[in-house]
Amino acid sequence: MGAQWHSDNGSNLEAAEQSEVPSSPPPRRSSLRYLWWLILLIVLATVALVAWAASKEMQSSAIQSREFSRFAATLSYSMHKGPSDAMVYPGEGPFDKRLGYSALGEFIPRLLKRDYVVVEQTRFSPALMNYVDHGFFAPYTEKIQSGLSITDCKGSVLYQYQYPQHLYPDFGSIPPVMVHSLLFIENRDLLDPNDPNGNPAVDWPRFAKAAYTQVAKYLALPGQSAGGSTLATQLEKYRHSPDGLTASGGEKIRQMISASVRAYQDGPQTLEARQRIVR
Repeated sequence: MGAQWHSDNGSNLEAAEQSEVPSSPPPRRSSLRYLWWLILLIVLATVALVAWAASKEMQSSAIQSREFSRFAATLSYSMHKGPSDAMVYPGEGPFDKRLGYSALGEFIPRLLKRDYVVVEQTRFSPALMNYVDHGFFAPYTEKIQSGLSITDCKGSVLYQYQYPQHLYPDFGSIPPVMVHSLLFIENRDLLDPNDPNGNPAVDWPRFAKAAYTQVAKYLALPGQSAGGSTLATQLEKYRHSPDGLTASGGEKIRQMISASVRAYQDGPQTLEARQRIVR
């Protein structure tokens, strides 16, 4: 038998060539998975941050009080001599119709034909004109009592009628039991002194419940509809909305914005405005 010589040089060369081949890149699917996880974390963090900010705002009304009070300060009006060229008369709300405000556009021309003269009339600021042109209710000072009084030359009353005939002169004169009864039904936290900047036009728990019931109604889910109105928005509705009704979701938004602007007219703190709502 002859001896055979065996060498490992061939196998070693193949192993060296294989070791020099660069490793394949990681699968693309793994990189996409990491990217989606990162996007998901960013979305969750954003949602958590928005929820936290919304919760703080619901408790303090800091942003609402600052922005609404700044905006309300621009909605001004003043008396000037002669007829006004910058004014919009109130619409078809029950309060405006009962006091004759809605008919001023008819009354004044008829009086002018009978030789009456407009000596002074209110002029709206440009911001207020833009505000009412968008359909919101002008935040004028509303009378809590109106009527007619006729006196003679000596000042003696010949005829007098007031509506309403009886009212409390100020908030402090209202019996607490009446205030508590009203608030228990509508806005239990309306006069909370620990919330000086609170927006009386929005009761967030009631608003969320009302929004949920409207969605449930649209989806034909069982349950009763809930209202999200507050005392402030109800005053806007019964006084200034056409026929005192909320005919659409847009009308509800108009009531809420108008009530918010009216509440913050005197500044960020609204306790006195909320007391006027109860009165």
